[in-house]
Amino acid sequence: MAANETPLVFSHEYATQGTASGTRVLVEVTAENDGDERITTEGQVPNVTCRFLDDDGERLHEAGRQLVQPVGVGESTDMEFPLTIDTEDVTRYELRSVWVKA
Repeated sequence: MAANETPLVFSHEYATQGTASGTRVLVEVTAENDGDERITTEGQVPNVTCRFLDDDGERLHEAGRQLVQPVGVGESTDMEFPLTIDTEDVTRYELRSVWVKA
């Protein structure tokens, strides 16, 4: 995690997959609410961003997801961040989670 302002705790996996149209990079993320309160979809919500980077740390692609379902205390939600372009240049990724207005 590059940054996390939220009560979410993350586990994540990275995979490179061959498809009929070429190579695909996929980051699968599970976010668990480790806070004291339910996270709702009203007011402020977590925005989770995945940045795909090259060897020099340059950003190749960035995708973000806002929670669309409430997450109770101790509950989790799953997210996927696929990349189908510049896959040969990706050497790492960064996850960030910040509060944004719903």
